[in-house]
Amino acid sequence: MSQSKIKKALGLVKDRTSIGLAKVGMATITTDLEVAIVKATRHSSSPPDERHIREIITLTSYSRFHVGSAVSAIAKRIGKTRNWTVALKCLILVHRLLAEGDPSYEQEFTYATRRGTRLLNLSDFRDVSHSDSWDFSAFVRTYALYLDQRLESRMKARDDSLPPKPFRELGTDKVFARIQSLQHILERFLATRPTGYAKQSRLIIISLYPVVQ
Repeated sequence: MSQSKIKKALGLVKDRTSIGLAKVGMATITTDLEVAIVKATRHSSSPPDERHIREIITLTSYSRFHVGSAVSAIAKRIGKTRNWTVALKCLILVHRLLAEGDPSYEQEFTYATRRGTRLLNLSDFRDVSHSDSWDFSAFVRTYALYLDQRLESRMKARDDSLPPKPFRELGTDKVFARIQSLQHILERFLATRPTGYAKQSRLIIISLYPVVQ
């Protein structure tokens, strides 16, 4: 059996083990969340299944507790993995939840990141399972930086004014501060451009769709 097939088989075993552990005990919404998160971030090159992402969004609608549970589960998943596809799918899930999930996701992801959890703090992430992993790992790191900068900018805007005010209602200092923040996001966006082998990855190309939007 080739090394790639062995790696794929081991990834499937890890996913099944994680799902099995999540199902131990009484069935609860938290259990369903953990299972859906593992299924959405499987060890495979295919994009996250839309069914599982929609399930996570639905299960966490209008519940701050379940939002916190989802964030903790994602942080745990991304913190343990050294597989670039799992890490990238976790970031794709974070992006979708920030865009389409309950508004409290912004605060919960911010709190988790500021506590030092390995969620968007992926500056040292590297998949060492194969020789060409550097390009994929680099994309994971830059994508995480983009999400972190975007999240920080949104939270800063909310802190300055609840809810964020349009530019025409801001003072000169705050206008320039907002422009500088947007410039940083643009720089992070441009840095997500994949290089090397990563340019040929369908999963990475799909992950860029919401970034471009």
